[in-house]
Amino acid sequence: MKLQYLRAFIVLLADLITLIINIRTGREVTVSLLIVLIVTVVFYFIATLVVEVLQKGLEKAQNIDRELDEQKRLQERQKELEEEKENQENSFGDIEEEF
Repeated sequence: MKLQYLRAFIVLLADLITLIINIRTGREVTVSLLIVLIVTVVFYFIATLVVEVLQKGLEKAQNIDRELDEQKRLQERQKELEEEKENQENSFGDIEEEF
């Protein structure tokens, strides 16, 4: 979803560059429009591939982040349980000393 406008941006940028080049070289309008049409189609497919690759990369990175966060939470929980266990052992030792 973060990349929803990237495809359109790439295609429009390629078309803009093509139009500027066509104006500077003085090509006829029909030839210029044909070139722009071809550039649009080609860059649409290129942009689609780029967006797909980037989305897969972002998904992998998010999955790795989630796994790391889960591991940190599990480690923190394990430390808490160990501390509780030590506290319970200490409190039982205090009770035994009183008797």
